[in-house]
Amino acid sequence: MSDKISKEELNKSGKEKQVIKKQEQPSKTIDDKSKEQDYDIKKGIRRLGNVLLGIIVILIVFSGALFFYLININPDAKTELKESLANNVVATENRINLGNVIDTAVSTMTDNNVDVNTVSTDAVGNRKVQNQDLIVLYDGLILDTSKMDLVNLKYIDNSSINKEKYVITYYNYENFGFKDSTLGILSDQVYDGLLKINKVGKLAISENYEAIPRAIKIVNSVPTIVADNNDKLDTYDLIKTIIADLDGNGTEEYILVLANTSTGYSKISLVDSKGLKVADLAYIEKSKWESISREEYHLSLSNLNVADVDNDGVMEILVEIPHYEGEPSISLIKYKNGELSGKTNIACSLLP
Repeated sequence: MSDKISKEELNKSGKEKQVIKKQEQPSKTIDDKSKEQDYDIKKGIRRLGNVLLGIIVILIVFSGALFFYLININPDAKTELKESLANNVVATENRINLGNVIDTAVSTMTDNNVDVNTVSTDAVGNRKVQNQDLIVLYDGLILDTSKMDLVNLKYIDNSSINKEKYVITYYNYENFGFKDSTLGILSDQVYDGLLKINKVGKLAISENYEAIPRAIKIVNSVPTIVADNNDKLDTYDLIKTIIADLDGNGTEEYILVLANTSTGYSKISLVDSKGLKVADLAYIEKSKWESISREEYHLSLSNLNVADVDNDGVMEILVEIPHYEGEPSISLIKYKNGELSGKTNIACSLLP
């Protein structure tokens, strides 16, 4: 009996010990649960990141394929893409220009003494004018290049409030080539209240573009193609020929400067690339200068300039027409694609 009780008590004691042991095992703390939640969150973020990365890679590959298609397979789309990019650039430039306009307007409103046509200084020795149109000077006088015609050179009015606008940097051309750039200055009074611009070349332009974009050659003879298609050229003993591609179409034109020292007759003629005369531009007879000149006079290279004076890519012919007194006038002539604009066959005279 005692043995049986002992066994039962032992079994009971063992079970109690197991219960106690289980109760003594530590339960999960709040920190452990928080760590598990953080781990689950990080695991979810990693999964989401991988998904997003995959989407980005797919978009990149698709965009590259689309761009390759537009550039290499679909010519029309390629053109549209270029136009779109160009439009974006223009739009950006327009926004910049609009900002400049606004700045100018604000400056004008905040300073009553400032006018949009007054002179401002943006560099040492280089004064610029805001909102100024292209200015072309011939011997320091204003040359109107707005139309091809016989135009008179103009002085600067000393009483004009805008006279200082001509005091700017000019790009100078002489002897059928670019010379240099200089700051033009107002001269002393030439006539009553009239001024000109000094320290500039024979031909001075206010904008820095290539006014002589193609080579100009001068020879002391008549080219064969011209001689073969024009009679009586051998009667002239003073000959100069200017050879230039005036309109940039790949063929050269010829400007002849001819004089006969026996008869006192001289002229300037334009000949096309085939050697055919287009027109006599100007001429002078001995009877129109002999009575007032002790020295022989004839039209020469000094009466000519060739340059793009309106910035359209075509080099104009400038013929200086002499006068008895005062400044000469300038015949502006444009020859483009076989068409001639301007006044030609001008009879010059040195007589009063």
